[in-house]
Parts: sequence; C-alpha cells; structure tokens
Amino acid sequence: MLKGWTEITVLPTDPQLKQIKLNCRQCTLGKVLVNGKVPTLKYTEPYSRLRLHETATVNQFHMLQAKLAPMVKDPPDEELIITLPRSVKIEPTDPFAAAAQNALLGRYVPGSHRDSPDVSGGATPAPLLTTRPDVSQPAFTPIIVRIEFTVENIRDGFHFVGCDPFDQRFPHAYTTHSPVPGSACAIFPCIDDVHERCTWEMEITVPRTLGDIRKAARSGEGAAEVTPGEEPHPEEVDEYSDLDMQVVCSGDLVDEVVHSVDSTKKTLSFCQNSTIPAHHVSFAVGPFEKVNLSDYREVDEDDAMYAIAVEVLGYCLPGRENELRNTCMFMHKAVDFFVRDFGSYPYSSYRLCFVDDLPTATVESASLSLCSNHLLFPEDVIDPIYDTTRKLTYTLAAQWVGVSIAPKEWADMWVIIGIGYYMAGIFLKKLVGNNEYRFRLKKDAEKICALDIGRPSLYAQGLRVPIDPEDLEFIKLKAPVVLFILERRLTKATGSLVLHRTLRRIILHSTSGELPNSELCTQHFIKICEKLSHSKLDTFFAQWVFGSGYPRFEISQRFNKKKLVIEMGIKQVQATETPTRRLDPAEFMLDSRAHQRGVVVGPIVPVYSGPMTIRIHEADGTPYEHVVNITEGYTKLDIPYNTKYKRLKRTRRQKERAAVAAGIDISMDNQADDVLLYCLGDVLQSEEEIQDWRIEEWSKEEEERMGQESFEWIRMDADFEWICTIALNQPDYMFLSQLQQDRDVVAQYEAVQHFSKTRESALVSSILVRTLMDRRYYYGIRIEAAFALAKCARAELDWIGEFHLRKAFQEFYCFPNSPLPRGNDFTDFTAYFVQKSIPEAMSHIRNNFGSTPLTVQKFLLDLLRYNDNSNNPASDCHYIATLMRALAQTLITIKGGGQDGYDDDDGGYEDFEDRETEEAQMAVVREIERHQRMDQWVPSYQNIVSEVALEIKRELMLHTTRLIPQNLQEFMAYTREENLDKLRMKAFECLLDLGAIENPIITKYVLYVIAHDPSPYIRRGVLVLFMQALGVLGISGRRKKKGGEGDVVKRESRDEMIVEETQDDGKASTANKRKEGLARETISGAMEALKKELGEDAEFRDAIWEAIGSPDLGILELQSLLDICKLLYDEKTSLIVVMKQPKRLCCRNLGKGKLSFKWQPRKQLVLLDRKVPPPPLPPIAGLLPPAPSPSSLPVQGLPLIPPPPTPSATSAAAAEAVSTPIPNSKKQHSQTPQPSGGPPSLTLKLKPLGSIAKTPKNLDSRGREIGGGVPRTPKPSPSMTSGGSGSAQVKDRDRDRDRDRDRDRDREQVYSTPPSSGSQSRAVAGGDGGGGATGTVSKSSKKSKGSKKDRFMTPGGGGGSGGGGGGSSAPAGVPTELSTPSAHSRVKAKSDRHGSSSTSATAAAGTPSGAARQSSGPTGGGGGAGSGSAGAGAGTPTTARPMVVPLKIKLKIPGRGAAGSGGGGSSGGGSGGGGGGGGGGGR
Repeated sequence: MLKGWTEITVLPTDPQLKQIKLNCRQCTLGKVLVNGKVPTLKYTEPYSRLRLHETATVNQFHMLQAKLAPMVKDPPDEELIITLPRSVKIEPTDPFAAAAQNALLGRYVPGSHRDSPDVSGGATPAPLLTTRPDVSQPAFTPIIVRIEFTVENIRDGFHFVGCDPFDQRFPHAYTTHSPVPGSACAIFPCIDDVHERCTWEMEITVPRTLGDIRKAARSGEGAAEVTPGEEPHPEEVDEYSDLDMQVVCSGDLVDEVVHSVDSTKKTLSFCQNSTIPAHHVSFAVGPFEKVNLSDYREVDEDDAMYAIAVEVLGYCLPGRENELRNTCMFMHKAVDFFVRDFGSYPYSSYRLCFVDDLPTATVESASLSLCSNHLLFPEDVIDPIYDTTRKLTYTLAAQWVGVSIAPKEWADMWVIIGIGYYMAGIFLKKLVGNNEYRFRLKKDAEKICALDIGRPSLYAQGLRVPIDPEDLEFIKLKAPVVLFILERRLTKATGSLVLHRTLRRIILHSTSGELPNSELCTQHFIKICEKLSHSKLDTFFAQWVFGSGYPRFEISQRFNKKKLVIEMGIKQVQATETPTRRLDPAEFMLDSRAHQRGVVVGPIVPVYSGPMTIRIHEADGTPYEHVVNITEGYTKLDIPYNTKYKRLKRTRRQKERAAVAAGIDISMDNQADDVLLYCLGDVLQSEEEIQDWRIEEWSKEEEERMGQESFEWIRMDADFEWICTIALNQPDYMFLSQLQQDRDVVAQYEAVQHFSKTRESALVSSILVRTLMDRRYYYGIRIEAAFALAKCARAELDWIGEFHLRKAFQEFYCFPNSPLPRGNDFTDFTAYFVQKSIPEAMSHIRNNFGSTPLTVQKFLLDLLRYNDNSNNPASDCHYIATLMRALAQTLITIKGGGQDGYDDDDGGYEDFEDRETEEAQMAVVREIERHQRMDQWVPSYQNIVSEVALEIKRELMLHTTRLIPQNLQEFMAYTREENLDKLRMKAFECLLDLGAIENPIITKYVLYVIAHDPSPYIRRGVLVLFMQALGVLGISGRRKKKGGEGDVVKRESRDEMIVEETQDDGKASTANKRKEGLARETISGAMEALKKELGEDAEFRDAIWEAIGSPDLGILELQSLLDICKLLYDEKTSLIVVMKQPKRLCCRNLGKGKLSFKWQPRKQLVLLDRKVPPPPLPPIAGLLPPAPSPSSLPVQGLPLIPPPPTPSATSAAAAEAVSTPIPNSKKQHSQTPQPSGGPPSLTLKLKPLGSIAKTPKNLDSRGREIGGGVPRTPKPSPSMTSGGSGSAQVKDRDRDRDRDRDRDRDREQVYSTPPSSGSQSRAVAGGDGGGGATGTVSKSSKKSKGSKKDRFMTPGGGGGSGGGGGGSSAPAGVPTELSTPSAHSRVKAKSDRHGSSSTSATAAAGTPSGAARQSSGPTGGGGGAGSGSAGAGAGTPTTARPMVVPLKIKLKIPGRGAAGSGGGGSSGGGSGGGGGGGGGGGR
C-alpha cells in the first residue's frame, strides 16, 4: 500500500478559471484543499469501472473496451475535477502587467491544451500540442492544491518484490512507468500527459533498515519499535538485517532525516529542477548497494573533462556488486563521448538501478534508468557483452533525446528512437571497431528487407496509440539504419558530418529553450537537416520515412571493348517481384488488429531515387568510384574505362604462388613492378596443404577466362547508401577477388553470401575454407563462411564441406592428429565465437533423405562428452548450450532436405533399420538429459543449459515421440514460481508451442498466470506467447487431428511414397484441404479459421472471461485480452437483469377457516404479467354489496366495482378465468396496470360455477338502491350464525380515511401471487369461518426498542379467513403462497369505537375472502373485529361469473386482542357461507 500527499502549484493564465482537471487512478482520496479551502470534487475511479454486471458474458467485451478507451488515448481523460471554492480568487500579481490586462480583456490565448476555464462553458479546446506560455513571470497569483491519497490495490505504476512471505528475494519496490499515457497517475494525482512538463520536489519516507521492514510485517503496522528489554524475533536477526534502505530517485538528494514520529523510518527529499513530464519521474526503494562507476575514469580523462564530467552511479541488490561493475564498466566512457560529441548532459548525474521482475529490459526516466537484473552478467560470461552494452548505451543516449527531448506527436516517435540508437551506434563504433559496426548494420538492413513487406511506414507506425510492441521493435530496427544512410548521403554531398551537427543543434536548442517545450517533430528535424546541408530532402523522407517497402535492383553489366566503356543497366523490380508477405505467428495479433481497424498499407514505391556509388576495381588494382543519380525504373549507364594495362594482378598472383611452391622468399625489392602485394585468404597454398586439405584450384580454362577480363570486380552501393537487395550478374572469380582483396567488411560479406547461394562445388568449398582458416578476416566473415561450407557437404561432392569443417575445427581446437578437443581457452573472444559456429554449422548438414550423417552426429557427441573447461577462466555454459542445440539438430529430419525432392510430410524421423544409428540417437538424448540434470545441481548462468534442454525436448516432441514421448508435465514443473523467470518463460513457450492451447486444463492455467502471477515480467511475457500460440492455431490449424473419414493418410518408405485415400471422393477432400490452407495464408482467412477453432469452445470462453475480470491485470494486459475477444467473438449488446427474489411465505389451509403460515426455501418467483390488462368485466348482479356506511368504504388500493350490466351472461363465460393485476396506487382506484418495479399485488382468481341468478335492477354501483338509503343487513339464519354471534362494529371511513392514508403511506404494501385454481364441486352449505391465526413476534420486533417504524411492522394476530361459499370451496390442505419482500404483513394501527386496541382482518362487505372459491349461492360476509365482538356478515344473491377479488390485510399491533367470531351470511340462491373467523390474539 502507498500512502502520501501531493501538492500541485497551479499558475493560472485566465482569471475565469473555475475548475482544475487532474489524472488520478486507483487512488482513494482523503482531504483535498485548494489554498486551504475545501473545494467541490468530482472523482471517477476508472479501474472500478472496468467491470460489468454479473450476468455479462464474453460477448460484452466491447462494453469493457468502451470503458477502457478513455484511459489509453492521448491525452487521457481526466478523472479528478476540482471546482474552485468561491472564496478562492484569482488575482493578478501586477494589475498593470500586459499579461494581466490582456487576460482581463479576454484576449489572452492559453498555451496549453489543458487550460479549461469551465467544463460547461462550451469553450473550444486549444490544439493538442501548442507552445506553453511564458510562466517565468506569472500574471496571476498561484493556486496550491493539496491532495491526500492512499493506493491499496496496485495494478499499474508500481511493483513490490520480495514482500510475500514465501518470496525469499530481497524486498524492494520501484515504479513501472512507460510511455503509454496514464502510467504515472496510477500512484499519485498529477497531469499525466507526455506533453505537460513541470519541476518536481519529492519526499519519500521508508524504513531505515531491512530489519525494520520485518518488524513492521510482524506487527502489521507501519513500524514497530523494540523496547529495551525485548528480544528481537529470530527471523529478524540475520546478516542482512542491518542493511540500510536506499532510495534512488529522478532528482538530486537534498536532505535525509529520521522520521519525527517513528524512529524506524527516515525521510529523503529530492529535487528535480529540470522540467519533465510525470511519466519520467521514477524511483526505487530497496537495500541497494551503491557503486561509483566514475572511479573507472582515468586521471587524464578526468582532468580533460573537468567541469563537464558527469558522475555515474550504479545500484544493485546485495551480492551482485561484481556483476554490476563488469556490466557497466564502460558507462563513464559513453557519458564522456556523448558530452563531447553532442552537448552537455541535461542533468547533474546519471544513475542505473537494477531490479527484479521489470517487464522490459530498461525504463528511461530523468537522470535515472531502471534496468532488469537479467542484464547483469559476471566476468566469466562472454556472450551477452554486445547486446547488453547496446541496450545500456541506448538508455544513456535517451537522457539527451528521449527524456530531455520528447516527441511532439506519437508519429514522431521514430525520430526520437532513431536518434537514440544512432548515438548509441556511433559510440559502439568507437568501442568495438568499424568492422563490427558496419557488419551489424548490414545484418540489420537484411532483416529490414525481410520484414518490411506489407507494413506501414515509419511515420505511420506511431499513429496507432499505444504503439504495439511489435511496431516498436520494428522502429528500433529501421529508424537508426535510415539515419545512417541519411548521414552517408549528406556527408558525401557536403563533405562534413551534417547529421552530427544537426543533433548538436537540436540538443542546444532544447537546452537554451529555443525548441518549444523540448518537443521534436519530424518537420522540424527535416528543416534543420536541409538548413545545414543546403539541399532539399523531401524525396528522401518521402521514400524512407513516409513510404514503406524497399527497392530491389537487378543489375546487368558488359564491357564494350570498342568504346572502352562498361555498359550497365539498373532496373528496379520491387513493384513486380516483391515477395508476398507470409503471416508470422509473432505478428498475428498485430495484423489482425490492423485488419479490424481497416488499416490499409500504402502502395509500394515503384521508383526510388537517389545517388548510388559504383566502385569498379580495374585491372591495375585501382578502384574508380562513379556516383550515379537514379531517377527512373530503368537506368542505362556507360561508365568509362581508365586502365590501359590488363591482368597485372593476376600475373602477380601466379608468380607469387609459383614462388611459394618453390620455397622462394619474395622480397619487397623484387615486387616493385607488381601492384599486388598481398591479399586475404592466401592460406593453404603449399602443395602439401592442398593435398591434405583437398583444395580445388581454378582450371586452366577459367584462368584464361579471368585473364581476358578488363576489371577485377564491381561494387554496387559501395558506400552503403541504400537499404535494398542487389542482384549483380558477376562471375564467381570476380566475387572471389572482392572477398580476398576488398578490405570493406560489407564487401566481404556480400561475396560470402554469393558463394552460399551459388551452386555447390569443391572449388567453392576450397574458397570458403581458406576464408575460415585465415585469422585476418573479421570473425563475422569467418562465421558466415562456416555456415556456407555446410551447404557444400553433399554426397555427390564426397562430403567435401563436412571434411573442411571437421578439419578446420581439429586444426584450431583439437589435439594434433586427434578428434579429441583440447581444453577450452576463451581468452580470445573472436576464436571463441568461431569455435561455437563450426559445430552449429555442421548440424545443418543433410543427406539426400534429409537426415544428418552418422559421422557428423558422432563427432558432435564427442565434442560434448569430452568438453574440458577445468583450466579455462571463462564459463562454458553458452558453448555447452550451443553443442546441445547442434546435437539436437542432427536428430531432426529436414522436410524436403534431400536433393531428390523427397518430402517427409510428417516432419519426423526416418525409420532406420540400422541399429547403430538408433543407439547413436539414444546416446545423444541421454547426454542432453545428463547436462540438464547437472544444471539442476550446479546452475549455469541464468540456467541457460536448462533452457536449451527444454528447447531441445520441445523440438523433438514436435517431430516425433519415438525418442522422447510427449510429456507436458515436465514443462509444467518448470513454470512454478520458485524457478528463475527466464526459465519459467521458456517452459511456457515450450508448452504453447506443443499445442497446450488445445488442452483446456493447461489453457486455464496459462490464463490464470496471465491474470494473477505476481511478476509483471511473467504476466506480460506469457501473454505475448499466448497470442503467438493463437497465431499458430489460426495460421496452421490444430497440431493433431484425429483421423476419420475423409482424412488423407500418407505412408512413407525408403523406396516409395504411398498415398491412400480413405474415401471415394478423396480428390474433393484434398481440394478442400488445399483451399482451407490457401485461405489461412491471408489474415482474414486465418482470423476466420481461428474463430471457428475457438469461438464455440465454452471452456476457453469461460477461462478468458475470468482472466479479464482479474483485479491484478494492468491496462496493457487487459487491452490485449479484449483484442483477443474481439477476434474470437461477436459483439452482443445485452443486459440480463437478475432481481433479488423476495422472501416467500407459504400459507396452508388447514380447514375450518384455519391457516398455517410457514417460511419455505426460496423458489423461482413467477412475476405477474405487467402488460396492459384487458377491459374490465362488468359487475354481476347479485354480487353487489349492500350500500356501505361512510366509514366502511373500500380500503385504499382496491378497485371500485363499475356499474352493473344487464344479466345476459352465459354459463360458458362463467367458466373462464380472468387474472387482472391490481393497481399499486394509493390515490386512484381505477383499474390501471401496476407500474413496473412496484411491489406485486395479491391476486385471487375465482372460478364460480352453477346457475345464473337475477340481479335487482334498482341498485347502483355501490349496491345501494336508487333513491333508497343504506340497505339493511338481513337477519342471519340460525344455520349461518353457528360460528359465533355479536354485532359488527363499524367505523366511520370518511372521517379516518385521510388520516390513515397519511400515516400508512410508507408502511402499506399490496402483495400478489400467481393465481391457483380451486376444485369444483356442487353447492353445499358453508360452515363457520375458522379462527384467526395467532400472531408471533418477529426477530425485527425483538430488536426494535422505541422505533416507531419497527413497532408498526411487528405482526399481531392475523384476522381469520373468510368462510367458504355456498358452492365449491378449496379443500383443506391446499397451500396458498404469499410472496412478500419482508417477514411482515401489512400493518395498520386502529381503534374501535369503544377505544380498545384490537387486531382486525377486514374484508369488503359482500366479498368472499380466504381460500374459498365462491360458486352458486350467497356470498360470505367479512370477518369480525379482533376485539372479541361478533363480526357482522351480509349476503346477497349473486350471479356466477369469473372475477378478480383483491385481498387487503390490515393488522393492529398493540395489546392482546380477544378472538372474535365471524358473522353469518344471508340466504341467497342457496345456503350462504360462514363469516370470517375471529381475529387471533395479538402477542
């Protein structure tokens, strides 16, 4: 948990400022003050909104995407809006200042898009990026906003390591900011915009020592003091308890004091005077060890730098100081180089802090770089040197361009990244040499040509915010190479380092304030380049920055002896011969997102224009350069020839070879007339060596042909000014001259690449082995020659390539005349890299069947078995890993590897009958497993040996299960949290490559790790692997398909291939499979196939939806999972509302008017139909009640009976059942549909049967005679009064109605249940009404003491149910369910005329109540009052018609009421039913 406060000083630019908008996420706000006054807040925590209703499914993913969109856009929406109090006035500091006058007159133009005087004012927002106002002299008094906050559930922005009880690592914490908007506001309120800059002051309070953290963890408080007599806990006493906690922050440390309240804490204050955006403020807290890397600076270097020397500090966890020194020992040189070449350092010092679980390799912030511990390596490890050095150098260069200078728009990200890596490359050129620098640039250019097919341009890559990691990696690859070729062209045109001057100018403008807001855009960069080079660069940037693709040149040349010119044709074929981009699983999600968004890649540039340097090495050995300007698709050139002499160099070479063969020493004096002094690759020249190495020389015919040539070789694009592919029709001996005599490493690389692609021969193998054996070549050229030699290992050439590779390895690294290797000696790094490359190259040798020869396999096995590293100061873990990979490669049969076109469709192994071969393969597997077990006991650097072992087993399981059966459990064991992060990641990679995504259990596990793993490095890395696995499934389909009808089965043998079709229409089946395969080659087809594979998988759907709901997911991970859902599922905008069911009270009719109420388990509630009811039925003659007195009007909520129609109803109509909802209105009594959302009404459906009685014609709608008074109640017969006697007490309804309505408005409810049909029987005389149910005291009544509401809600004795009708009645035991949202009935306190408190159950006069079903005969009367007096009853003749009768219960609470008796009914068409039972005594 983080607890803190932020104080923001706002400099108003408008006196009408009303609101301040801030970004604030996952924070719980405390006290907020504006100039000491409490403002009005509007705070919407966005993370709490990232959830849907409980019934949401994965098809509602778009609803989450809509909620997530404001958080990832640029700039992000503000979550915290502070409305200034009225007492806070914005007053000018100087009323007579020009800025104040302009502001008051409304002419002030705000300089930031954040300026918003009023949200509701309708003001037009300023442009996205504008010049900030000059705040050096503020026009108005500042406003100070202080916000106290707490962050508990941290999802983004900050990460804790080692704080879990089971995590044994050192506890430390750090910020995890990224260029994505909204990363900094997750830990403190701020304006989290990449374009908003300000100065910072930070105070961080932390425990003083590592032991104080453990004390606080034990106590559960912020800190715990140890009293003088108390002994510390045993877990708190160890060698690390006294380690001081260090704070590394983006700023200068100005103060460190002990906390004023808690002595176990300390407070450190930092200050950053340079203006930086919020996401460039970082800090880390932990028991770090501090290393001053400036100590590596020599004395003379320190004196030379003097005042501009920058202090470089490194921080690491305990025990890793030596690794930190070895990894960062060059940093002081890099800082000094950048300061001298590009300008002063923008901050006071530079710090590097290495932490665990960092999602990326580095995070750049102001004066601080957070780096992953994966970059640290000890002194005895060689392989990570270059890559780690390049990454750390870039983090340093980003302090100038990247942090101090930021992109103005996201589309300008390419120029920021490109300049940073260009600066890093210039330093590496000085550090490791020009050959390494140019060789790696050439390799990067080739990689660009392979990837830049169907991609957006460099500029368009940044238009998609946030930038996808794959796009970011492509920008890092291409942008520095584009700047390199720009530098080459500008240098040749002007003769000066124009790009260096451009960068110095940009950095100087940023420091001096001339660069607005220190933001660089593409147009500004172009403008400065054009100004310094005095040339227009629109064409260059249109092709290489705003355009996509690359040129492809086909070049033809011919020497014209008559004209003495070289006729050359340069043709651009990229518009017609650019290969189609194949789908890559690593970029499948990127392509699918672009396809869904409708991103269209621009057309290929048909013609590239620009200068190209052509260097022709003529016969006298002199290189002649010709610069041609290419402007058309086909350019024809006539290049003049200068040399008058021919073949001088060839003659000199022949003389030199003859002298060497004769043993004659050629002195310098004797070779003055000859031009060629020496060339590379002139080893293995003696006759003995030629025979021993089986060297093949040029034939006489080829020597004669070489003698007729007028020039040695031609170099196209000799100055590396293009990113392109070039096909030049030049004979092999010219490429040999280029390889041996051109000192440019790029020329040598191009020559080796030519020999690797040309037709294999013994002569080519001889050329390559001489290149490999010559130590004067750059080691990268020798490695390329080794891999090219493997292609010459063919049976028709007597395996000459294999012989040369083995011979070279034995010559360099084995005992004389023995295949056993000598002890390792890696002191020479170049020799070490060559030693690694030869076994790897030999593993690519294949015979005609695509398998590795047994001799190669045994040779590599012996190298691994007899590897000796006992006397080597360097580690051999990477060398062992290379040998293991090479051995595993020999076990795999290459599909289509033979020259006879043999196609091993299963990609598996040959079923060799040779027992020796099988034993050799098993020996290879045992040796690999032995090294894997050894790595468990003696771990290698970052468990590299175990990683390679897992890779090997994955490859073997992918191809066959004969040697190693497929066992996913082994990989699952390596995914546990106690393993190293990189090893866990490799295990997840192997699982997903083996088709684990097709296993529902493992898929759930992988998604659980993505959602809940404590390491952000694992979460983000496994998510990337998971998306790649989806790409494999969409592009290639399921790895294993069960055989069935229609499948094509192929069987191979060594002699023939037999294809068997399992159906008669096998051709159609094959055609369908081919059609499906072709469809998967397009992004739309692959997306459709993937949707078909997983779209209907219920387990996958539930697992990914559960992962999306994880509270631990960050914004980037959540966005990626939602993109997967968009790919697999259709959008469905729906909302299933699940209402909380009310409690259910079950009522059972015990007979004789007795009801039993009991709580039953909750069942499904059947809601009434809320539709508009049909027109009400007319009243029925004979059922009209007697005219009530004014005090006995119908209770509220009951519908009034409309005027009676003529008695023309039939018995058929009487048999229909009608169910009409009761209106829930206390003011209206008309029959209207009940509003949705109100409490349901109790509806009873009656189904009367029998004859139709006549109704008096002189009655009104209330049962009164027209012109008469209140109808008299007929005297009950003896049979009808057997249930009890007494006079009914009647209240004045008109007098008490208004008072009762106002009192009971909040307590009355009308309940409704589904109607239940009663039984039908003949008319019989009704009996007495049963006694009322005795009320019980509810739990709520026991707890309420003095609460008026609770007292009224306490049920007393319920009134008795109405007696049965004269017709059919419901038999005893038929339950009537009462749906009620509480345990109480409707309650109303009443007093009778005598003033005694009683409980009454009242029914409308003449209305049948209870469970009885009225049939033919008179209607039973209402139940009597609960005071013990007899209830009055009345009966009237009725006509049997279906009708709806509402039941309304009123209860009077206080006191004990005596049980009253029911009144009798009068005689009608038959014997009337008994009156309602007496009220039960209240309790």
